[in-house]
Amino acid sequence: MKLDGMTAPADSPESQSARRLSEYRSKVARDVSRDKIIVLTWQVAILAGFIGIWEAGTRIGWLVENTFMDPFFISQPSQVVQRLYEWTLGKQAGFIWPHLEATLLATLLGLVISVVTGFLFGLLLSQNPRVARILNPFITGLNSLPRIAFVPLITMVFGLGLASKVVTAWFIVFFLVFFNTFKGGCSIEKHIVDFCRTLGATPSQITWSVRVPHALAWTFAVLPNAVAFSLIGVVISEFVGSTTGMGYLIITSLSTLNSTDMFATIVVLSAVGIALVSMIRRVEQYLMRWAPEFRD
Repeated sequence: MKLDGMTAPADSPESQSARRLSEYRSKVARDVSRDKIIVLTWQVAILAGFIGIWEAGTRIGWLVENTFMDPFFISQPSQVVQRLYEWTLGKQAGFIWPHLEATLLATLLGLVISVVTGFLFGLLLSQNPRVARILNPFITGLNSLPRIAFVPLITMVFGLGLASKVVTAWFIVFFLVFFNTFKGGCSIEKHIVDFCRTLGATPSQITWSVRVPHALAWTFAVLPNAVAFSLIGVVISEFVGSTTGMGYLIITSLSTLNSTDMFATIVVLSAVGIALVSMIRRVEQYLMRWAPEFRD
């Protein structure tokens, strides 16, 4: 490299620093790749071990006769896979999709509505301490109610369709998001807000630049649980009264003592939950890219 007509030596401090930086980045990339491979290997091994034990246990006579490993009650992985194939590509191709669509639609609607309303209400209340103190006993009382017990009442009021499923999911998830957002809004250090005011920031600027990002971080922390509870709420609503949905399939399987259909439905629900949480994680990574956790 030439600088002002002179050639810098290859072992100059600048060259050595650049080389060390490049080596460090390469090492970090290799460590990250190796860590991903190790994690994935363990995940596959645990899943394969669980399935292997399940399948083998249902084929050992003594275990079948003396424990809960009877295939009549817990089916077999091979039968579950066969049933999933029949529902998707086999003789019952397309059977699962209307039920999955109904549950997924209600879950997503309930999740979005509960997250939006919980976030807005929590953020607004965190900025009004006096109003928060006034509403505190009422919010605490509502949060203490056994939500599952209200599912039949919600079904009676909103019917057996989509509305009752969405309301059930909202009723279960709303307080989860609200309390996290409220806590995040209240945990902002006062000197940060005072410093922004000293610099001439308006209340709206403080809200968008300080309060919203801080509360958003707390909200995203609870979203994986919110996804799970939204899905649970919809499935429970389908237990009580519905003619479609994954919960309806589970109840139907129970009434006919068909453990294979039940476990096949549970496997699909687990896959849906994993997919939704992964999607939420990607959205979080995009919206929270300023956070240290997601910086390169």
